[in-house]
Amino acid sequence: QLDSIPDGEDEYFAGTKTRRMSRLFSRLPQMQLVAMNPVFFETAKAILQKPLHFWSGENRVELIPDVQIGMTQAIQIWPGQKAQPLHRDDAVWMWRHPIYGREARVQIMFAVTDFTEENGATKVIPQSHLWDDQRGPQIEETVSAEMKAGDALIWIGSTYHGGGENVSNEPRIGLTMSYDLAFLRQEENHYLSMPPESMSNFSDELKGLLGWNMSSTFVGFVEHE
Repeated sequence: QLDSIPDGEDEYFAGTKTRRMSRLFSRLPQMQLVAMNPVFFETAKAILQKPLHFWSGENRVELIPDVQIGMTQAIQIWPGQKAQPLHRDDAVWMWRHPIYGREARVQIMFAVTDFTEENGATKVIPQSHLWDDQRGPQIEETVSAEMKAGDALIWIGSTYHGGGENVSNEPRIGLTMSYDLAFLRQEENHYLSMPPESMSNFSDELKGLLGWNMSSTFVGFVEHE
């Protein structure tokens, strides 16, 4: 399906030799397996579901945030594509750093083809989630997440990263998806990108992950349900 997707038109971020396909839950039946993969899902929950204790009258209550699926994209980087600017994914919510409470996102990059230094493997800066907002990222600080097809990279929203430069003769393809805190607005609008009837074979848990539920913090209710 990537063959029908036009190249990006943004030299700075999206890339002019990169194809990006979203709405993956409408397009790829395999996305159900990716989202519910226990390694991915349990890792996301362990990082994101930090409890909050607060008072409700005379009762001290523990509240654990839910997790939702944020954005999805299949990304094909063609030869000649320059490296993507290094960035933090949690910038979409204007998250501040260093983080003193909770992470907003856990991101998955699933390698559809091999990821190599030459073909544009994702570059990450280890330990950059500890930096404040005054320190800028440098390409010399990155490492390339080289992977075989079928492997996956997991990083958190406060980690600096970016797609690498493709100096090979072949495109590299990755599939990325985020798990986000359920009380944040989803970066990808699943309500408009996929009609409810397209989820008829989805489990209730997966429907909830895509946003068709009320979160534990009561966000998303309809008539209080």
